[in-house]
Amino acid sequence: MRLLNAIGCCTLIASTSCLVVITAAAGAIKVPIHKNTHYRQNTRARAYKTLKKYGHHRRLSPRDFGRQPVTDVENDVEYYGVVGIGTPPQMFKLDMDTGSSDLWIPSMKCDHDGKCSRHSRFDPSLSSTVTELKTPWKIAYGDGSTVSGHLAVDRLEFSEITIENQLIGLADRESSSFLEDVVDGVFGLGFPSLSAMVLEDQKDAEAKVQGPISNTVLSSILSHELIPAPVFGVWLGNGDGEGSDANGGDGEFIFGSIDTSRFEGELTFLPITHSRYWQVQVDGVQLDGIGDLSIKGDTIIDTGTTLLVFPIAQAKKINKAIGAKSDPWEGWILPCDSNQEGSLDFWMGGKMFSVRRKDLVREKVPQKEEWCYSAVTTTPGDTIIFGDVFIRNNYCVFDVEHMTIGIAPVKRRLL
Repeated sequence: MRLLNAIGCCTLIASTSCLVVITAAAGAIKVPIHKNTHYRQNTRARAYKTLKKYGHHRRLSPRDFGRQPVTDVENDVEYYGVVGIGTPPQMFKLDMDTGSSDLWIPSMKCDHDGKCSRHSRFDPSLSSTVTELKTPWKIAYGDGSTVSGHLAVDRLEFSEITIENQLIGLADRESSSFLEDVVDGVFGLGFPSLSAMVLEDQKDAEAKVQGPISNTVLSSILSHELIPAPVFGVWLGNGDGEGSDANGGDGEFIFGSIDTSRFEGELTFLPITHSRYWQVQVDGVQLDGIGDLSIKGDTIIDTGTTLLVFPIAQAKKINKAIGAKSDPWEGWILPCDSNQEGSLDFWMGGKMFSVRRKDLVREKVPQKEEWCYSAVTTTPGDTIIFGDVFIRNNYCVFDVEHMTIGIAPVKRRLL
């Protein structure tokens, strides 16, 4: 395990477009993420969860989203990472999420009519290094759903990294939407300013654990210099058969470096446009590299989201361009045999980044076997969100020091 010893940092030059200057640096840590082998696409549930996450659900009308009740189904979470918490480590499957900042897992107090027991739950009595705090903790989402409990401090292990005194949210209660997930909790990799975990008395808590406490995983990794450079790269399979299936297979996060074997050409680095989110500017959208859909705006790159999420008017433009229609019961749907050649293209930093049209066609609509759900969905807000559909097509590097995101097309094994 890599403990809290300092490692010399190397430099990554960040600009609008630049050459890669680090590759597989010594000391870089690869963290495998796994594709849920029982994964079943549930486009409407994933869209619903994204809106809850960003607090927009209440503002969305049935016409925009479809009138059928949205129910979460087991195994609709696509990727997860495995981490250990406590001494000895208790293992959890967590959503590696750049769209949030906190680390939380279910506690043994979480019952909810027995449904919490389907997840791994943290038992403090089995850890010799845990310190439970009296500080309450709660995350409230836009539709009123919540995760709540209390804070604790314990050892965190993932891949070769070990972090002492990591602040953790122990969920004593979870809303029903979380209970159905295959993942046990969330491993937030967003900025500390987005954290919902606030210690009432930081000095008192640090006195109890006899050491400094880092509130977020990202701040822990950086403050203890556990990696050679303050960057991490994300790859979600190449979408052409490598991994468990043709939808992308397993992937990886690499902390402290990038993996040049995963992408084509050079990385284009884009400046962050918001201090709370991994958010960059989209300057234009085209279909198959031609025309102009007159779409631009700030875009959050979110590994914890599956779909491409656009403001209502923009989603309408894109869906009509790819041959989708708005169904009053199901939302945006398109023929399953739609043209799957070509791409949906996004201009950022003077470069074009694409999503294959085949990746925009999701699972079949119930009772409408010739129709499938579109991967482009709506939000009543004004921010675009690029989830796994985009990241599977484009390697992404999150550079904390320079507040940039680097993007390059993924390298595909099959053409």
